[in-house]
Amino acid sequence: MLTMLIIIIIIIIIIITIMANEICAMWKQKAAQVIPIVISYTGVILKSLSRSLTRLNLHPNTYIQLQNSVILCTCSFVRNFLNYK
Repeated sequence: MLTMLIIIIIIIIIIITIMANEICAMWKQKAAQVIPIVISYTGVILKSLSRSLTRLNLHPNTYIQLQNSVILCTCSFVRNFLNYK
């Protein structure tokens, strides 16, 4: 189980590196940083989200609005799936 998690983390790091290289090539930049903002469909956030938001010069409490949007969108998906309006 632990080895599977390590493999997944390594794959994610490789994908982020490839994305940064493609962004550099596309926009003709010398360097690019990919800052992950991950929120689950239930609104659960990572501990590092506040650091990511400050690196983007956003208000630290922006995560509350992000969580609200994600939960409302999840509710919309469920309503559409159940054909409930």
